Amino acid sequence: MSQKNRGAAQVSLMWVIALAIIALLSAGFGYIQNGQYTDSQNALSAKSTDLEKAKTELTAVKTARANDYNELGFADADGSNVSPAAMKVWSDEFVTRFALDPASISKLEDLSGPVFAKYDEVVGQRDGLQSEVSQLRADLTAKTSANSTAMRDKDSTIASLRAELDDTKNSKDQEIVNLERQRDSLRDQLRDRDTTVTQLRSVNDQQTRDSASALSNLQQRNDIISGRLNEVSRRAESADGSVLAVNGELGAAWIDLGYNNRLTVGMQFDVRNASSNALKGRLEVVSVDADRAEARIVSQIDQYDPVRENDLVLNAVYDPNRMPVAALLGNGFGKYNANDIRSMLANVGVEVREGVNSETDYLLLGTPFFDEESGDVIGWDTQDGYKAATSLSVEVLPMRDWTQWLGL
Repeated sequence: MSQKNRGAAQVSLMWVIALAIIALLSAGFGYIQNGQYTDSQNALSAKSTDLEKAKTELTAVKTARANDYNELGFADADGSNVSPAAMKVWSDEFVTRFALDPASISKLEDLSGPVFAKYDEVVGQRDGLQSEVSQLRADLTAKTSANSTAMRDKDSTIASLRAELDDTKNSKDQEIVNLERQRDSLRDQLRDRDTTVTQLRSVNDQQTRDSASALSNLQQRNDIISGRLNEVSRRAESADGSVLAVNGELGAAWIDLGYNNRLTVGMQFDVRNASSNALKGRLEVVSVDADRAEARIVSQIDQYDPVRENDLVLNAVYDPNRMPVAALLGNGFGKYNANDIRSMLANVGVEVREGVNSETDYLLLGTPFFDEESGDVIGWDTQDGYKAATSLSVEVLPMRDWTQWLGL
């Protein structure tokens, strides 16, 4: 074989070998690729399984997240996410409602502490109020119990008072019966007294005839006494003395009468103008010397015409030569008793004696007498003292007149 053919044969052999190698390589690569494909299929199947598991887990997570959204709230418009804006509105509402510091609230967790503190404060206040309510209920129960006790005591007292009232009523009824019996007895006595009066009238007629002769003897005495009373009346209009000096700042005056003129402390004198005889005021003697006395200005009628030196002083019952004698008659003398009146009259120079006689100058009347049964006023003309004063021409003075002597 020629060199050229051997060369061609070698080239063909090389191509065959190359093709065989390529075929082997292709078969190897095919085998390898087939194994890799199988592995890939297996891996893909595993990944698919992992994917399905992941999808299942994702679905579970989404479900859990949706449940969390439902429980948490504050979802956005499509309900897929939590809305920070909604949470901000909610937290701002808490800040406003609970008066929190906005600067201290940066996240939702920051709300719990202040809100719990506010809650604890409110709960504390509520517990305090519940305690106060419990105490008030206890006090109310105690008050109700005390009130019930008081009501029972009151009912017992009312029952006791009613029993006493019934006893008193029965006692008064018995007293009325007794008084009616006494009244009937007194009526019997009155009839007996009327019989006695009838008998005494005949005796009185005889005594009247006997007194007629005595009356003529007393007439002369009455004329004498009347004359003396007229002198007293005239003396009441004449001056008893005059004012020596006056001190307006001290409200004092001095008069020209003393104990040598039977002047005593407590006597009062009217002051009159020496020229016009106009009444200017009233003095009360406070100290007495032999021939002069100091007096207090009790009243002054005109401040522009005060008591002055040389004014006249007068007292209707004052007599420098004789102390007037008076008798008292009455059921009382206002807020004073008879002893008080005697002392006050003695201080103004009037002697009080018991009974009315020929030496009596005045009969001083007090409050009238009353009939105890009827309550009617008993006339003065039924009193023995008044009858004696009338028969002896003694001057009778009502209380409103003679109390002026005492400055009452």
